[in-house]
Amino acid sequence: MADNDFPQAETRRSMPRKLKKKKVRKAKISALMSISFLPSVFTLLNLFLGYQALIHIVGPRPNFKIAIYFITASVIMDGFDGTIARLTKTESDFGVQLDSLVDAVTFGLVTSMLALKWGFQSGFAQLGSIIAFVFLSAGLIRLARFNVFKEAQVVPANIFIGLPIPIGALAVCSVVLLFDGQPPPQPNHVTIPLFTFYVLLVSLLMISNIRYRTVKRFVLKNSLKTLFLLALVIACLVIFPDTTIPLLTFAYVLSPLFFLAFNRRGRASGPAAAERQAEAPGEGNQGKA
Repeated sequence: MADNDFPQAETRRSMPRKLKKKKVRKAKISALMSISFLPSVFTLLNLFLGYQALIHIVGPRPNFKIAIYFITASVIMDGFDGTIARLTKTESDFGVQLDSLVDAVTFGLVTSMLALKWGFQSGFAQLGSIIAFVFLSAGLIRLARFNVFKEAQVVPANIFIGLPIPIGALAVCSVVLLFDGQPPPQPNHVTIPLFTFYVLLVSLLMISNIRYRTVKRFVLKNSLKTLFLLALVIACLVIFPDTTIPLLTFAYVLSPLFFLAFNRRGRASGPAAAERQAEAPGEGNQGKA
């Protein structure tokens, strides 16, 4: 018995050596909680505008048009906070997480409530709650995937995988603006199925693998042209918001098709130009002969 117990005792002594735990470096709480003040102000302003939009959607006197204007302003604020963080070199993990949470509320929750209250208040409330939840879920999945890709740095900085959730929110708002903010007439068995299909399509685009270009890709080389284009867009947004918002949104949603057609045209014209250049010297030699 003693001989049998000896190997067990030796094994127990050797186990702690093999199962030594690796030391985990603990990050300082102050470093994790470092806040970029100015970008965070714009992020919280984004949240405030989304909150005001929600009040105009679910309040006793809903005003969907005013709510859409607040959501559009939130999209602008969402672009400002990231741009300011990059320009001032004050990007932080805290700012990234705060921005994602605010986007989930403003462009996910608020927009899903807009889709429910505007598109399904005349009927099919249960169907509307399901469609609105699908949009909200797709938006949150899109945000989570964006954070994972950004941390792993597997996607170029000028590319979005899937339709960004702010544009997805504007896509829903654009349909409401086409009706001048008024709910579909009652009863209507045409607009509800079409709106259902449209919201599902936008949700699918958000979680798809379609590549979208960032706004930085559209910036022209000449700064004066960029300034003029920006001034023109701002003027149109202020004077003709009900037309400008849908036009810009639908143009961005369909932009991958434009880039695909442009790239195919460039590929087709490339070999033809090369053939013309190759034939040109031969024709010159024949003329000399």
